[in-house]
Amino acid sequence: MNQQRKAYGLRNDMIAYSMVLPGMAIFIAFVLVPFIQTFFISFTNWNGLTRYEPVGLANYVELLTGEGSLFYTALENNLFWMVLGTALPITIGIFQANILVRHSLRGANVWQLVFFMPQILSVTVTCLIWTWMYEPTNGPINAALEAVGLGALKSSWLGDPSLVMWSLLGIYIWLSYGFDTVVFCAAMQGVDPALYEAARMDGCNRRKQFFHITLPSIRGTTLSAVLLQIISSFKVLDVVYITTRGGPGYNSYILSYYAYSEGIQSNRVGFSASISITLAVLLFTVSLVYNHVAERRAAQ
Repeated sequence: MNQQRKAYGLRNDMIAYSMVLPGMAIFIAFVLVPFIQTFFISFTNWNGLTRYEPVGLANYVELLTGEGSLFYTALENNLFWMVLGTALPITIGIFQANILVRHSLRGANVWQLVFFMPQILSVTVTCLIWTWMYEPTNGPINAALEAVGLGALKSSWLGDPSLVMWSLLGIYIWLSYGFDTVVFCAAMQGVDPALYEAARMDGCNRRKQFFHITLPSIRGTTLSAVLLQIISSFKVLDVVYITTRGGPGYNSYILSYYAYSEGIQSNRVGFSASISITLAVLLFTVSLVYNHVAERRAAQ
């Protein structure tokens, strides 16, 4: 009997491993191996063509202390994007989902589809549309401001150093808030209706129900959505590349575009690899700290 159980368990293990193996092979081939290669290249002065020339920590020293390094400018922009690019889409998604689900808005499913549409569109198409909308002379945004008597607010949205990051953030929020709305709609639909019924019998209005029933009930979904949004906020190379190319000047530089610029445009592949590794370590650290804090709060 014990041998039969062992054979049965071994067969189940083999089936499980056979299902995991294809995904693991893809992960190793396209994620782990390139990461290891990038790590070793970051310690070289490779230009992508000649032989590797080991330079030790020189690339990292230049990145952190070099006179011409844009690391801290790009890092500041990345942190700006991470904080606001996480908080705003999550907040918008929660409140929109609450209106659609809790207020029984007519055609809620259609509205979810409308909000989710930016996720379906190509990022290139979206960025080109917004670039046209931000156009300073004939763009719809400036035209609308002029039409309502707010012509003094007209601006070169992507050309003004003080506005460019806010303008890019607007594009990113429009691209991402629909996903959060759909996720929170699904989470709120799973909340036990008896909780709201009991709250109504106790005299709680909709605002109190939202803060004392809805938000605590979707805490797990919120924590996961925030983590996904943090990770997504670091992957905005396409938005910056299509719209501003890091400009004006270096006011919209981010770490991923910095790595692209150094590696592809300047042929400093080794230095570019050091930026990529630093970005990966930064993202891993932020995710690790967030998970630790989230687990501690969930346990309280």
